[in-house]
Amino acid sequence: MQRLSPNDPDRIGPYRVFAELGRGAMGRVLLGAGHDGRLVAVKVIREWLREDEEFLARFREEVRKSRQVSGLYTAAVVQAKPDDPVPWLASEFLRGPTLDEAVKGAGPLPEAAVIRLAAGLASALEAIHAAGVIHRDLKPGNVILEGSGPRVIDFGIARAAEGSDLTRTGALIGTPGFMSPEQTQSEPLTAASDVFSLGSVLVMACTGTGPFTGASTLATMNNVVRADPNLDGVPVRVRALVERCLAADPGDRPTPAELLQLIGPVTPSSRPWPDAVTALAEEQESAIARLLDDTGEGATRIDNGPTLVTDPNRRTWVVDEPPQPEPVAPPVPPRPPIDDRPKPPKPPTDPSTPARVGVGAAVVLVVAVISTVAWAADRANNDDDDEGQSPEHATYVEECRDYGYSEAECEESWPNDPSLTWTGQLYTDEPTPTYETYETYETEETTSSDVSGQRDVYVQECQYDGYSAAECDASWFADSSYTWTGVLYGDDEPTDKDVYVQECVNDGYAQSDCESSWYADPSYTWTGELF
Repeated sequence: MQRLSPNDPDRIGPYRVFAELGRGAMGRVLLGAGHDGRLVAVKVIREWLREDEEFLARFREEVRKSRQVSGLYTAAVVQAKPDDPVPWLASEFLRGPTLDEAVKGAGPLPEAAVIRLAAGLASALEAIHAAGVIHRDLKPGNVILEGSGPRVIDFGIARAAEGSDLTRTGALIGTPGFMSPEQTQSEPLTAASDVFSLGSVLVMACTGTGPFTGASTLATMNNVVRADPNLDGVPVRVRALVERCLAADPGDRPTPAELLQLIGPVTPSSRPWPDAVTALAEEQESAIARLLDDTGEGATRIDNGPTLVTDPNRRTWVVDEPPQPEPVAPPVPPRPPIDDRPKPPKPPTDPSTPARVGVGAAVVLVVAVISTVAWAADRANNDDDDEGQSPEHATYVEECRDYGYSEAECEESWPNDPSLTWTGQLYTDEPTPTYETYETYETEETTSSDVSGQRDVYVQECQYDGYSAAECDASWFADSSYTWTGVLYGDDEPTDKDVYVQECVNDGYAQSDCESSWYADPSYTWTGELF
């Protein structure tokens, strides 16, 4: 969970938004609240996709199908506006860590918890498939371990099973390592594809890694298609379920209903997850409480006031105070006549008095002159300080320090940041490549603005994993998938094209034929056949 930057909106539709819960290649998920104060998760699609009619059609389909499958095992849709200038979808906010966060923060789950997870996911898929939807991206990051059990989220790339294909021909949509073999090869999908993904998720819950994880994205995808799953460390009871789910032939995999029969009844529990996972949920609650408390102090919005006071560095709504009655002066008693007023006694005459008064006046005059000179010098110094640091500069440094950086680091970042607005990232003297330093090409399917948007997402997510901007930029051009999966691509590593052509040549074809096949093959994975 991250605080929003000053450039982010305060409101999406009728919901106030406070923080970012997550992001992906297609959109961001923000924490918001409705008029009644209830928390919601608001998904907003990325700006570079708002003109993509194909994607907007898929988003409308997501909204329609999400409303049908919302229930005990998914996040209920509260409201959605897919046709707004900024399309959005608001669903109930589910409290608890994702399975990915739980395994990374608390370690693999014990066998009993994994069996409970398997039953919950099978029930969720049963409800999803009953609505005519194939999820297509069931992975640990899309499973939330809520107090009542697992919940499946994010139908962002779901597709109606009976509807037309809204994705581009040959496009790979999903997460490598948790896709089925038929999905990896861009073949038509059935509900059995989600069951295969469920099996991979259970292995990750038991061991901390997927059953097909390789050294690179390409290696992982090749493992999904050709290799046997790595089930080392999977308990015997879970292994019996996983082996059925990970069958290469979709027809050999069990349905969610059959999987529930294999699992059998699960014992009810008020604490379904290990204490370490529950502690992560409590940390999340505390973080939300701190965030809302800070938001209440920093940006209070009151609807019964017409006055808006705008600070360029901090958005604050201020309401007019109700008018206060003017104070009424007490009545003044009438003056007595001049002759009737008592007269003070005259002081005794002292010939030395005029001299003492003259000396006192001179002392007062000297003190006043000295004070004036000191005030002017101090004022000049303050003016110099004010000219040296603008209000924007001071606000930038203050917000930077709130993120945990030292004042020296924040001062160094200020002149190097072209936006002059703190967005949560330090800027150094090291030059950062810009979009203009690279040449982009426009094709029938992808425009230069699309490429820039995808690159922006790729580089930002790469930097979140601890790599530098230069490394992430270099990886973007070396990675033919254009999707960050946690693996840094470098010049010393073979590209997907190199691997494809080499495997093709090894099968006896000419290199020129293999290179032509690479561009014609929508899967970008050599399967033994020229395109």
